[in-house]
Amino acid sequence: MKKRIYALSIFTLLGNSVVQAENVQINENFSIKPSIDIMYGAMYSKKSYNNPEAQDDISWQEAYASYGVEGQYSLGTNELYGTVKGLSSATFGDGDAAGFTNGSERKTTLGEWSLGWRNGAADQAQIDLSIGRQNVQIADGFLVAGDALNMGKGIADGELNRGGGYYIAARKSFDFTSVLHYQLTDDLKSHWYYLKSDNKAQYQPTLWATDWQYQFKNYDFGLTYLQITDLEDPLHESVRDDLSDIAFRAKAQVNDQLAFSSEYVYQDQKDENENAWYMALNYHFDQVPFQPTLGYRFSSFSENYDALFYGNTDAGFGTWFQGEVAGNYAGPFSSNARIHQVSLQASVKENLHLGLLAYQFDTIKKDAENLDGHEFDMFAVWSPTQNINVIPLVGFFKPKKDILNGGSQVNGTENNTYAQLLLQYVY
Repeated sequence: MKKRIYALSIFTLLGNSVVQAENVQINENFSIKPSIDIMYGAMYSKKSYNNPEAQDDISWQEAYASYGVEGQYSLGTNELYGTVKGLSSATFGDGDAAGFTNGSERKTTLGEWSLGWRNGAADQAQIDLSIGRQNVQIADGFLVAGDALNMGKGIADGELNRGGGYYIAARKSFDFTSVLHYQLTDDLKSHWYYLKSDNKAQYQPTLWATDWQYQFKNYDFGLTYLQITDLEDPLHESVRDDLSDIAFRAKAQVNDQLAFSSEYVYQDQKDENENAWYMALNYHFDQVPFQPTLGYRFSSFSENYDALFYGNTDAGFGTWFQGEVAGNYAGPFSSNARIHQVSLQASVKENLHLGLLAYQFDTIKKDAENLDGHEFDMFAVWSPTQNINVIPLVGFFKPKKDILNGGSQVNGTENNTYAQLLLQYVY
């Protein structure tokens, strides 16, 4: 049997291990099920970033709880479905290492609602149409992985505050969405999106996008087009006015051991053109104990490339966020950088996954800033029960420059030790 190992998917492993809530059958056609997702994170950083007045040695905690119901109603061979979920989030302690939060954030809101129709079961429908406040990911998430930027009260006098949970990305849903999935043939799928954001840190854009995916044997090819049509940016602080992206991607399972993936984005901004791309190779040692996977990824982001709505996806650590310190606090934030990554990961037990990630960050144009540096992260994903996940991580980050010399780290270029522990309950 051919194995698909484009990347080790940590959060997919988590999802597969979780006991899903059972449907409650209201009548012959109508069923509902509860949905609960609770996450708590405790973080520590020896160094701070992006604020010359910040102090060393900070710690903070983040938490969210998503709770609600999902339902579906059968109409012969068709299905109506919907979700309603509340969301509570908070940050405690000193606030995060980059100062985006200050530890006083608290918020409870309607986190998600949706209504949809499909002409068959979820895994068999040819047409699937939905609207609502939803978390939407386009393709692999290189351009859009939810509206997951969660700023707090630490900057802009609190105007960008979304209620805490900066690292764990408590709020991921776009304010309003229309999504159509249409499968033309067994091998060709098309996806159409209208997305409206109420996220002030993202300048509240409205955009539409289409994505096409073609699968041929062990090869996947994709094409995405995205266009921003409206923006709340009266001071023209961003480059997003009329911005458009066209992206090409490819994946190949060369043999049982070797997998390849890549994506290239051409970004048309109002005054210039930018680009971003990555290439990744993964080799699966299936004949040795624990069957580890060794990976290499190279990423390049041009000087003024706008990463839009990139974020965490099912692919887990080391994908669009490059480095737990660099990708979340120190920078680069997928702009003006070339990044080398080497990874080694293995599932040593059915419920225990271990990983090592090493990075080199090279700033392309160093006139305004120099975010060169190195990072090494070690993590584990342990599921003691089928609903609980425990995810510890330790990282070591060494920048070339400090904040007084074009970098972002406060109080020198010494090694920063970063540690976090995530606890998750999903039902």
